[in-house]
Formats: sequence, structure tokens, C-alpha cells
Amino acid sequence: MRESEFPAVTARWVADTLEIERPSAHRRLEELHENREVERGKLSPRVVIWWIPDDKE
Repeated sequence: MRESEFPAVTARWVADTLEIERPSAHRRLEELHENREVERGKLSPRVVIWWIPDDKE
């Protein structure tokens, strides 16, 4: 996420950047969210974005 030019990313971006499958990226993002390492929000019912909270940067 720190490599992104945008303040938030999608699981697809993470998957493409790390060259892994999207479900794997989504699972890892969910784990990070549970550990309060990242935040998430919905842009629409199908689009979820993820970002690193200010206190974690």
C-alpha cells in the first residue's frame, strides 16, 4: 500500500502488485484489518478500499 500513488487501494491492486490471486490478497487484507493494521471502506456494494491508518504510517 505504501507503494501506491493513491491513499487507498483495492484487493485487486494488492493482488496484481504482489502477483497473487485476488482471494489470497483479500484474506490477507482481512487479517490486517482484524489486527487493526489497515482500515477499510466501501465505495459501492462491490468496491472495497483499504488504507493504512495515519497512526500506522
